[in-house]
Amino acid sequence: MEMTRADYYRALMAHDPRFDGLFFICVKTTGIYCRPICPTHVPKLENCTFVATAAEAEKAGYRPCLRCRPELAPAVREANDSPAHLLCQQIEDTLLMDETLEGVAAAYGLSERHLRRLFVESYGVDPKQYLTTRRLLFAKQLLQDTNLSISDVAYSAGFNTPGRLTINMRAAYGFTPERFRRGLARPATNYLTLRADYRPPFDWTGLLALLADRATPLESIDDNMYRRTIDGYVITVINVPERHHLRVQVPIELSRQSHAIVGHVRQLFDLDANPCAIEAALSEDPLLAVLFQKYPGLRVPGAWDGFELLLRVIIGQQISVAGATTLMRRLVERIGVTPEAIRAATPGDIAAIGLPAKRAATIHEVGRRVIAGELSLSEGHPGRFYDQLVAIPGIGPWTAEYLRLRVLHWPDALPAGDLGIQKALTIDGRRPTERQVTQQALRWRPWRSYATMLLWRSLSNQGG
Repeated sequence: MEMTRADYYRALMAHDPRFDGLFFICVKTTGIYCRPICPTHVPKLENCTFVATAAEAEKAGYRPCLRCRPELAPAVREANDSPAHLLCQQIEDTLLMDETLEGVAAAYGLSERHLRRLFVESYGVDPKQYLTTRRLLFAKQLLQDTNLSISDVAYSAGFNTPGRLTINMRAAYGFTPERFRRGLARPATNYLTLRADYRPPFDWTGLLALLADRATPLESIDDNMYRRTIDGYVITVINVPERHHLRVQVPIELSRQSHAIVGHVRQLFDLDANPCAIEAALSEDPLLAVLFQKYPGLRVPGAWDGFELLLRVIIGQQISVAGATTLMRRLVERIGVTPEAIRAATPGDIAAIGLPAKRAATIHEVGRRVIAGELSLSEGHPGRFYDQLVAIPGIGPWTAEYLRLRVLHWPDALPAGDLGIQKALTIDGRRPTERQVTQQALRWRPWRSYATMLLWRSLSNQGG
């Protein structure tokens, strides 16, 4: 539904966190742009311009508010596989740290000029402007929340030099990093504390329970916290429900990876979901409407490492969750869970952890294909991603759909052949067929991943 200026203003007046990140407010009298949840005095309607992205606001010459901090707003995720949208998500996730627009365009089979034109049509700004905005906003977050040196901030935010950060920040915000830092001194610590905001409601407990059952040896869930080991260091994620954000503690040694770490957290816990819009769409189905009342704030869990989850799913075929956890631990300890480690091992080495020969061969083959570039777990197009997976012997439609749901984080995945889904849809003892599930699920589009999670949640065995 399209919102009018009056609708935007009512949401602003209410400071409703459910609209956070869905639009921004540019205030003519101050030259500043804000989130709908900004605690400052609400400006008059005639002084407000409403835009969809921070990049649009900065293109128009507005500076980010220092109180509500637009850099912390949840992003907008859609079931959209257009090149412009995929590029936008790639910028949000990676800041194109190791890529160029020309390289991204080539991967999409387009010229850089054509991709730029599509992006401007969709988002109203050039992709370079959008990228610079996202890099500046993350630099601002690091400057405001950490004691990192300006040099480290620049590199962590994707700028090649501190001077490049200074030039862009002065041009966009009217001040330098050094000036911004004045009066913001924080006590020295051996870790960074970063925020990752979300739109309520948010089922933190349900997410942790699902992840705990399927945790890899590099993950742990206890004391209502999530922990992840990276290069021998442990990051910790804690929910702050009264402030609608997660607190991410990152060891100082991992500071250069801070954007990637926050991005992993956002995907793993589905922080960019718009739960009210998803519930409104799916609640047209009476069964799902009842389930939403039982499980408010449901999210679709992502994956910290796509290849690691792929191995976990293959290992878990036709065995219990506990059994798969044991085998995954053996794989980590004896071989490793990187594509390079799997490719270097033989199928016999992999089978020796307790796997059938065919499943070990599948694991070895996925390692080989990732190294060879035949399988890309960062492939943004859901159709190509699916086709790459089902082309591998030992990976069928269910596994491919489940990986689209969690690795690709595609909101419209549907493993229609899943027995759990069919059981949850059983009426008067009549269990639907895969074809009938597919037909019934047409009304759930484009949020079939969330419908899937709801149906799994309604069972004692949560699926996957």
